[in-house]
Amino acid sequence: MRVFVGGAFNGKRTYVKQLVMDRDEQWIECAEVDDLPQAVSKTIVVVGLENFVERHLERPEEVVIEDVMRKLTSYREHSDVIVIVTENGRGIVPIVAETRELRDRCGRLSQQIFKEATEVTRIWYGLTETLK
Repeated sequence: MRVFVGGAFNGKRTYVKQLVMDRDEQWIECAEVDDLPQAVSKTIVVVGLENFVERHLERPEEVVIEDVMRKLTSYREHSDVIVIVTENGRGIVPIVAETRELRDRCGRLSQQIFKEATEVTRIWYGLTETLK
């Protein structure tokens, strides 16, 4: 599993689109789904997990993380998996409690994803840096 992380509109999606060009890929836009769908392509690109986490704030955090990690593991059985992670906060603590909770949960989910990843690349304003 490869992960690309960076701030909003820093070029992650553009970079990955060029990377998967001419491949049989399936983009899973988490902003548009309540449950992660089955994989049907050789390459799976997962985008917007922070939106998925936000919609599931009422559920226990560990259950949401388990669900996401189980689905990513199942994708990896049959496909190359790329996850695009939008970095939240850059160390700034939100004033609103719910926004703080979202930032914290996204951070803990990202830690699990990065731990399982074989490669992690930071994209910052179009520049890439390999972290793992």
